Amino acid sequence: MAVATAQTVQEDKISADSIDRLIAAYGGRAPRYTSYPTAIQFTPAITARQYGAWLKGLKKESGPLSVYLHIPFCDRMCWYCGCNTAVVNRRGPIEDYVARLLGEIDLVAATLSERLAIGAIHFGGGTPNMLAPGEIGAILARLAERFDITPEAEIAAEIDPCTLTEQWVEAAAAGGMNRASLGVQDFDPEVQKAINRIQPYETTARAVQLLRAAGAQSINMDLIYGLPRQTLEGLEKTIDMALALGPDRLSLFGYAHVPWMS
Repeated sequence: MAVATAQTVQEDKISADSIDRLIAAYGGRAPRYTSYPTAIQFTPAITARQYGAWLKGLKKESGPLSVYLHIPFCDRMCWYCGCNTAVVNRRGPIEDYVARLLGEIDLVAATLSERLAIGAIHFGGGTPNMLAPGEIGAILARLAERFDITPEAEIAAEIDPCTLTEQWVEAAAAGGMNRASLGVQDFDPEVQKAINRIQPYETTARAVQLLRAAGAQSINMDLIYGLPRQTLEGLEKTIDMALALGPDRLSLFGYAHVPWMS
């Protein structure tokens, strides 16, 4: 569980010319920036005492918190993935992790100098929908018990459409989830075979339908360019197919070669 003060981000539409200028100015290789603080800043040098002092320093006047919860489990390993996750086929490790996560929520709340509000919650992974419906519901309920969830809070989860169930969506929505990010990457079957992620188009379409029916206000789809066996024409087709499902946003990521996963 990671906690930070939330910042409001205004998402304005920009012109194609502006996009071209941004690419020209900033295109190129750069370090991965997936979290704040970044991964290299999580070291043994940060002691429990220091972390506790940081938590105590959080105040209401700084605004609502943004909370990230990592669910490090998958039912298979995608060969392009460099995330902190592990393949599990038993409920035991997941149940143990959830128990400790609930305990950490209690511990963080007890360490704060005052009861604070949360304006954003994000479940990442891994695969958050590896949690049982009751587990995602219990985590959201515990957060609501220990913090004040703002009425306009953005509550999001990264989702694998292949393992998504109606029961999971209903439980998450009942707890307040209103945003979702679907892993897609590419719809070409040959590319999917090359990255060990078989996901028919109909599976993604069903996930979108379930989420919309549950009231999801924003749906994102993650795509990757530069994948093995991917072509420019194939990527363009994937983008068109994704847009046909009516997502609110598409996120494009460059392929990062992680040979230790293959």
